[in-house]
Amino acid sequence: MRSGDVVAILSFNRHEYLEAYFACAKLGCILNILNWRLTNDEIDLQCRLSKSRVLLVDHGLETQFSEVVTRARDRHEHVVIIGGSPDTGDNMDFDALLQCESSDEPDTMLPQTSDPVLLLYTSGTTGSPKGALLTQENFLWNGITFLYHAELTRRDKLLQPMPLCHVAGIHMLTAAFILKGLPIVLERTFSVEETLLLIQRERPTVLNILMAPLQLLLTSPELPQGDASSLRLVLTAAAKYTREFCLEVIYKLGLDQLIFGYGLTEASPTVTLTESTAETIWKENSIGWPVWINEVRVVDAASEQTVPVGSVGELLVRGPNVFSGYFGQPEQTAQALRDGWLWTGDYVREDEEGCLFFVDRRTDMVKTGGENVSATEVEVAILHCNGTLADAVVVGMPDPVWGEAITAFCVVKPGQNTSEDEIRANLRGHLASYKIPKAVYFVQDLPRSISGKVQKHILRQQLSDGTVSTPSRTDDNSTLS
Repeated sequence: MRSGDVVAILSFNRHEYLEAYFACAKLGCILNILNWRLTNDEIDLQCRLSKSRVLLVDHGLETQFSEVVTRARDRHEHVVIIGGSPDTGDNMDFDALLQCESSDEPDTMLPQTSDPVLLLYTSGTTGSPKGALLTQENFLWNGITFLYHAELTRRDKLLQPMPLCHVAGIHMLTAAFILKGLPIVLERTFSVEETLLLIQRERPTVLNILMAPLQLLLTSPELPQGDASSLRLVLTAAAKYTREFCLEVIYKLGLDQLIFGYGLTEASPTVTLTESTAETIWKENSIGWPVWINEVRVVDAASEQTVPVGSVGELLVRGPNVFSGYFGQPEQTAQALRDGWLWTGDYVREDEEGCLFFVDRRTDMVKTGGENVSATEVEVAILHCNGTLADAVVVGMPDPVWGEAITAFCVVKPGQNTSEDEIRANLRGHLASYKIPKAVYFVQDLPRSISGKVQKHILRQQLSDGTVSTPSRTDDNSTLS
C-alpha cells in the first residue's frame, strides 16, 4: 500500500474497524467507510468511484454482499474477510494476515495533518453520491472538541451503538475517548435489548445515540427493570425535540447531562452543541452554540451578507474540522467551500444570545433516522421500478421518530392500476430499506411553477393541512386540493 491508496471497509461495529482506520492514518492511506444498509449496486458504485485497492468485509456480511465481493475481485482488488474464515479461498483472512506480517514500524514517511484519511459518500442533490474527504486534522480537532464539551475524566466509559460507517460513530465521542485512552464498548448493531444488556453489564457513563433508537429505548418495557444509573451523559442529534422529551430522557435514564448537537459529514461532523442540560430544556428545539473551534455565519444565500439576528439564513462554518473537498469532484467542492467557508445548505436562525435554531434545508436532502437521502435518487428509482407511474416527487415530512419521513407523491398513468404496497415492494433490492418511502400518496397533478419546477413546499403544506387524499390505489380516486 502506498500513500493516498484507498482501503474500503464494509463491516458492523468491531475493534478491527478502528484498527483499519489507524493503520490507514499511519500509512497515509484513506479509509472508505461503506454503509452496510445499502444495496450491492450502491456499495459497488462507491468502491468504483473511490478506486479502492483493498476491500475489508465483515464475515457476517460476506454472503449478503457476495456481488460486491465478486465484482471487487474482478477489478483485481484484494478482498480481506474480518472475523471469520472466508467463504471462498479467493479471499484473504484478516487475522491470518496480521499473524504473518511483521510488527515493525512501516518504513514510510509520516503523513501530514492536512492529508486525507477518511472517505464518506453522501447522497447529493443530483442523486449522485459525493465522497467527502476528511483529513487527519479533522479527526484530531473533532476529538479535542468533545474532550472539552463532554468534560471526560479517567472514570468515563463510552457505549457506542452508532454505526462506525457514519462520521458521528467513528468521530465525535469515539475520537475523544481514543485520544484520552478511555474504554469504548462497541455495540455490533443497535438493538434495544442489546443496548440495555450492555448498559447493565459494562456500566458505561456516556452513551452516543440518535433520536430514533433513543426513543425506542425509552419506550421499552424492559427499561424500568434495568439499571441505567451508571449513565451520566447522553449525546444525541438528528431530529427535532421537545422540552417534555428532554425531561423524560433525564428522568428515565437518571442523567446528569443531556446534549443535543447539529453537524454534517463535511464538518466531520460537529458544528454546534447545546452547552448544558438547563439550556437544552430552556431553549426548546435549539441546536445550541458553535463549538469552540468553529466560526459560523448566518447569511442571505443570494447576497452572501449576514442577516439580522432573528432572521433566517443559510449557515456557514469555518474551522479546522471542515473537510478538504469531494473526492475527484472539483466543481462540487467549489460550490461547498468558498473563501474558506463551508456552505451547509441548511437554513437556521440565531437568537440574541447567539443560540442557533434549525429551520429547513436548502437542498432536497431528507434526513431520516440519521441517514442522508437524496430525494432525486428516490424519485428516479420509483419511476424506474414502476412503469405504471407518469411522475413521482419525494419530500421529507416531520416525523417524531425518524426526524423526517420519506414521503412520495405519485401520478398514475391513465388506465393503469397500482398500490402503495406494490410501489414499495418494487423498490426493495434497488434502494436501501431506509430510502424506501414511508408513505405514498397518489395525486392527479403536481403543482409546478411557471418554469415547470415542482413546488414541493405546496405539497408539504397541503399534506400538513390534510388536503391531500389518503394513499390510493389508482388514478381514479386521486385528488390534490
